[in-house]
Amino acid sequence: MNTETTIKPQPKLILPFLAWNFGWTWGFWLLDIILKKLWPDSPPTAYLALEAILNGIAMFGPMLASLIVLKKKGFKAICSYLFSGKKETWLYLLIYGGGLTAFYALASGSKLVDGALVRFPWFFIYCIVLSGGIEEFGWRGFLQPALEKKFSFFVSTLMTGIIWAIWHIPLWFYDRFYDRSQDLFSVFIIFSILLSFWLAALYKKTQSGLACNIFHALSNTLIPTFVGIAQANNQLDFSQVNPFLYFGGVIILTLYSIYLWYRTDREKKHFHLKKKSSIL
Repeated sequence: MNTETTIKPQPKLILPFLAWNFGWTWGFWLLDIILKKLWPDSPPTAYLALEAILNGIAMFGPMLASLIVLKKKGFKAICSYLFSGKKETWLYLLIYGGGLTAFYALASGSKLVDGALVRFPWFFIYCIVLSGGIEEFGWRGFLQPALEKKFSFFVSTLMTGIIWAIWHIPLWFYDRFYDRSQDLFSVFIIFSILLSFWLAALYKKTQSGLACNIFHALSNTLIPTFVGIAQANNQLDFSQVNPFLYFGGVIILTLYSIYLWYRTDREKKHFHLKKKSSIL
């Protein structure tokens, strides 16, 4: 049997995964930071394009690290890893995506940022293919299940969220395309942990990195779409949103994620008990 298709996420692979992941991503982001320092104002288009390409390449760190440590070398093995999932995957993706969209829309009073609808389709696709969404094959596809082999779901999700937030630190030193100077990193950690709970529950139920990819991409796209959501998420500024509806949505999605994890865990234990009894 080809061993590249049988290696599963496990604790002993976590350190190599993090080394490859952080080494790849922080290396390319460091190059971007240096390039920005060398030519801070009005660089030519080709220079900006180089920085954008390096930034895009950096985003593949989590996915490439998971493929490396799991030894997914063949085309079929890679496709299976990236696109596999359970039968009801799209139903739960719809629940999460619809829920997030609804609570952002309600909290903002359905007010859209100027030009948001025009930007939405291409930015959503960009986030799936080249930005935030592509990270999920590493964070939820590898790190979360590997940690769950040693720790509880809650602790694993907390650890994944914190590591995920720390991974973004270089972006606070690189403001060519997005200025994070007003974004509080402490708030970013909290939001990363919350999003980790939603994504971890979605992955646990669907076993689909692609579903997590799409939901993460949708989240990144919705934030600059509705008025006030970016300020609420990044700075805890609720001057443009209804804080009761905002926190209500956060609580509902979090409670649903806890319920989904608990139900999935019970179903898994029941399946194993049933299988064991049938063998006996």
